[in-house]
Amino acid sequence: MRRLTAVIAVALLLAACSGEKKNQKPLNQPGEKLYTLKGKVLGRDTKDNTINVDHEEIPGFMDAMTMDYSVRGAKVADLPPNGTKIRAKLHVTDDGYWLTDVSKAP
Repeated sequence: MRRLTAVIAVALLLAACSGEKKNQKPLNQPGEKLYTLKGKVLGRDTKDNTINVDHEEIPGFMDAMTMDYSVRGAKVADLPPNGTKIRAKLHVTDDGYWLTDVSKAP
């Protein structure tokens, strides 16, 4: 009986780990455009893994504004605190946009 319980526990653990990876979106996608974003974190939503950023102009792409950005490759709870100036990579495709490599600005 103990052996059966251990096998079930291991199976559940493996299923949970593989399901977590399936829900993760890729950091990069074919055909994307990549920009450097500089701004200040105003807030975050840990449930949706988004941050609200007041960012500078992105030359050739976007005027300065405040927007919510989805973050890939990191949990927003682990990012620099609200009020911190940041740098990040902005990935843009025809289907959406997201940030990676969010870090405190030098």
